[in-house]
Amino acid sequence: MTRDATACPPEVLLSVAAQRVLKRMLEAELAEQFEEAELVCDGAQCWIGLERTSRTIVNELLRLALVRDEGESGKGIERYTLNEDGRRAAVDPTHQVPELHGRGRS
Repeated sequence: MTRDATACPPEVLLSVAAQRVLKRMLEAELAEQFEEAELVCDGAQCWIGLERTSRTIVNELLRLALVRDEGESGKGIERYTLNEDGRRAAVDPTHQVPELHGRGRS
């Protein structure tokens, strides 16, 4: 079976760990615990609330444009919150994020 050249771009699957982080961020956001809903990175160390997460997961979420940068320029600390695609991916574990192909999303 061949793929039609006019078909949508291939879908990108999220890792289980990235799904877990998105779900935790959404749950905290819905509970109005906004500090707990942020991914915070200082160099290679990243946290969601009091739980440490890997820089690899943060990079995956950034690459797929599921979080938006909320950090202050020049402060050294990175802060990320969910965007609409991130919320959809957190709610629907079968949600597949289309490959970006150079398009910017927030």
